[in-house]
Amino acid sequence: MLDDGLLIPIAFFVSVTMVILGVARIISDGRTRRRLIESGGSAEVSRALAAHQDEHGLFGALKWGIVAIATGLAFVIVQFLPYGDDDPIMFGIVLLFLGAGLLTYYVAARRLLVRQAPELRREAAA
Repeated sequence: MLDDGLLIPIAFFVSVTMVILGVARIISDGRTRRRLIESGGSAEVSRALAAHQDEHGLFGALKWGIVAIATGLAFVIVQFLPYGDDDPIMFGIVLLFLGAGLLTYYVAARRLLVRQAPELRREAAA
């Protein structure tokens, strides 16, 4: 499929892009926190931001866990089918399982948010 001469530049580009995006996010989050502190933001706002960041990490782990399991399951199923490795149906099956994993994540995240909503409302009222 892909030879090493093409795969290495693609992997390098993806790696550099991810590093740049990660550094930009760290800088942006730092600036936001500094501006919040300088403006004398209330404790409620800082708690809400901290809670939102924790949820994002939890939901991110949930999303990538479900997607990784779905992708792994797709590759296991592909091994047992009587098609070649580069047949289009193989890519279709992997993409189908990736989509199913993302939809599963969506349903799970919505249910978790609905369960947390009453708790968040009580915390905001206190």
